[in-house]
Amino acid sequence: MDLRNPPRYAVQLPVSFSGQNISGKGTIVDLSEQGCGVLTDSRLPVATLITLKIDLYGDDPPLTIDVAVVRWLSGPTVGVEFIRTETGEQQRLKAFVNTLVVNP
Repeated sequence: MDLRNPPRYAVQLPVSFSGQNISGKGTIVDLSEQGCGVLTDSRLPVATLITLKIDLYGDDPPLTIDVAVVRWLSGPTVGVEFIRTETGEQQRLKAFVNTLVVNP
């Protein structure tokens, strides 16, 4: 866990993403209700808008983040801020993050 507010929790979650003229896959390495870090081989410039499909543990359909923006780059890891998520998906994300708080 790091000292961000809200904190991000270490995870290993498959993710796919797409945006204008870009698509790819990666692994979410840390997660909060407001953003995540994604390890990827794809080139994602800062300020790129993307849609994320996050495979949570289990057999549920992927969690969709409708609009996210790349905020920073550090080697193969990009920092992503969630901008817009449908209410039902936001509730799923919150419930999942709450399980990480209890069982980090």
